[in-house]
Amino acid sequence: MECPTKLFYTRKPKEYKNNKGDNEFLASLAEGGFQVGKMATLLFPDGKDIKAKRNEEALAETAALLSSNASITLFEPALAFENLLVRVDVLVKQGNLIELIEVKAKSYNSEDPDIEGVRTDINASMLPYIEDAAFQKYVVSNALPSCSVSTFLMMPDKSVAAVTDGLNQCFRIKSKNEFKEATATPDAYKQVEANRALLAKVPIDKYVDIVMHKPLEYPGSDLNTQNHLPERVAIWAELYRDDIRIDPNIHKGCKNCEFRANQKDGLKSGYHECLAEFTGLSRDEIDRGTVLDIWRYTKKEDLIAKKIFKIEDATDQIVVKHSKDGGLSYTERQCLQIDGIPSGKDKGGFYFDSGYFNERRSNWSYPYHMIDFETSTVALPFFAGMHPYESIAFQFSHHVMHENGHVEHLNQTLLTEQGVFPNFEFVRQLKKSLGGDRGAIFRWAAHENTILNHIKNQLTTSPRAPDDKDELIQFIESITNQAERSMIDLNEIALKCYFHPSTQGRTSIKKVLPAVLQSSEILKSEYSKPIGPDPASLNFPENFIWYQLKDSQLVDPYDLLKQHAEKLFQEINPTISQENRLIADGGAAAMAYARLQFENLPDDERQRINTSLLRYCELDTLAMVMIMKAWIDWS
Repeated sequence: MECPTKLFYTRKPKEYKNNKGDNEFLASLAEGGFQVGKMATLLFPDGKDIKAKRNEEALAETAALLSSNASITLFEPALAFENLLVRVDVLVKQGNLIELIEVKAKSYNSEDPDIEGVRTDINASMLPYIEDAAFQKYVVSNALPSCSVSTFLMMPDKSVAAVTDGLNQCFRIKSKNEFKEATATPDAYKQVEANRALLAKVPIDKYVDIVMHKPLEYPGSDLNTQNHLPERVAIWAELYRDDIRIDPNIHKGCKNCEFRANQKDGLKSGYHECLAEFTGLSRDEIDRGTVLDIWRYTKKEDLIAKKIFKIEDATDQIVVKHSKDGGLSYTERQCLQIDGIPSGKDKGGFYFDSGYFNERRSNWSYPYHMIDFETSTVALPFFAGMHPYESIAFQFSHHVMHENGHVEHLNQTLLTEQGVFPNFEFVRQLKKSLGGDRGAIFRWAAHENTILNHIKNQLTTSPRAPDDKDELIQFIESITNQAERSMIDLNEIALKCYFHPSTQGRTSIKKVLPAVLQSSEILKSEYSKPIGPDPASLNFPENFIWYQLKDSQLVDPYDLLKQHAEKLFQEINPTISQENRLIADGGAAAMAYARLQFENLPDDERQRINTSLLRYCELDTLAMVMIMKAWIDWS
């Protein structure tokens, strides 16, 4: 439903790059998919696992168990009809009545169900789950034609609180051959029975019927009669079986295609093949930019319909609206991306609004404090009284920049002990770290503000709130929500006053840092030297250098960090595991935290994951320091 052409690429992992496939295990682990799935099976104590992993064996095992007329519950049974096959999460059979239960880690609120959309029959965020269940019901109903099938989603219910402590730690991950599986602790059955209400079993047959009776809508669909689910999946399955590629239809979702490779990857790029066939552009032209790359532009498909494909051909397509409070508007950023930086505005390859920056800076007090949090949202609560998907804050880094330009990595906290709820100690350590003066506090984007407000709510409502909860709440209030010392969002300032072509309009810190570093003479001078001893860094060796060139091109600091992290894991095992490679690749802090909580890891591997977390978080706050230094110099 995302894109039928992907069927051709998804079966060829050794031929086509698949970025999504690399981290499905870790993503599921971080989102709670393994734990929720295992908890669901414990709600059916008489259920039987289909142990076979291979399709043919699983089909035979399932058929044998279903052959009797006895009531039975199966986990991951395999059922097939024509060229279609499903593995059902939970199938309950009582005589000729079947309950098909699809277990999802998606959060659900039974007090405010959001399955129905405001203007549509089914909410867009729920539609993929309903379509998934509709496909399963279609296959199961045809595989077992004498049975009546009812369909359910089972999801963590955010309106329900846990009634026991320790549910979070009842499920662990272990490796078995080449597969990962969730296992239950001895205490899990009692915990699950007490917390049955945490997983909502939601009947969805009326929504499945909507999917079955309306034409499917997907890229390239024309809503004709062959686009109802039975006809369309038969067509797709036949093309998949015969390895025939479905003609691509370029749409806004192509921007995030997982089948996208760089020329150095050594694998084919489905993304480039589709664009080249549809648009007639060469790979180099695609890499120079297409209308899919226009930052936050909502009318990309209108341009594609007009056969405007190259980004430079989108000139005059943007209706410019100026910002009311100064600085760049979104449309002005889009124009800079499409048309380049106007003569007189170019500061040497980039745009910087000194006036806007100086106006904002006039309200800041030294020393400047740069903070960054690493967080997770866990599906299953740590303690009684907590709800699914409450935020967990387990790490922060804190750099300080003084008025004379001196920088120190002042503090850091990492709280990853298994089964220990970290939030209150996290705030206690942050309060201690920031409490020495009244200097301005900086964050990048709204995340830190959101997390602290979540923890404030936990301190207010939790029966486990510590004795110093009033002090911690007062501290949170003093740096959030327009308080006198509220944290200042550098991402917002980057949006308003800074643009570099290499960022493609984006302002994530991982895009802005290398752009600033390659433009700033003051940063080149300072960071082309070894960092030296503490307090410059709490985690890196004295001889580490941040500004490095390869073939006369800047090496992205986040790539340097990845290489450094991979070396750590290679000390354990020369063949670095895929899981550790992904954790070394940044942006995987929640995945790393999940591994530390739920996997039985050797001590040396656990220590190296902790070390990688500390170094990544340190770079995020150091990046804020570097960017601030460059901006001050340019202003």
